[in-house]
Amino acid sequence: YLTLMQEGLVPNLECPMDQGLLYGNIDSEDNSYLYCLACSYKKTIGVSLYNQMLKEVDHAGTQI
Repeated sequence: YLTLMQEGLVPNLECPMDQGLLYGNIDSEDNSYLYCLACSYKKTIGVSLYNQMLKEVDHAGTQI
């Protein structure tokens, strides 16, 4: 997703606190989350957000 985002093919994932980019990671319990490097914002990726991101990636794949 981040690579497609950098190429402008999917919407940016921005921090609601400072509009910085969000990055993905996985915690020790295999939970995926997004976090901001500039502040302490952290958001767990749930089913709804995951499905939205997957839809964007699939759509970007058809445009390449």
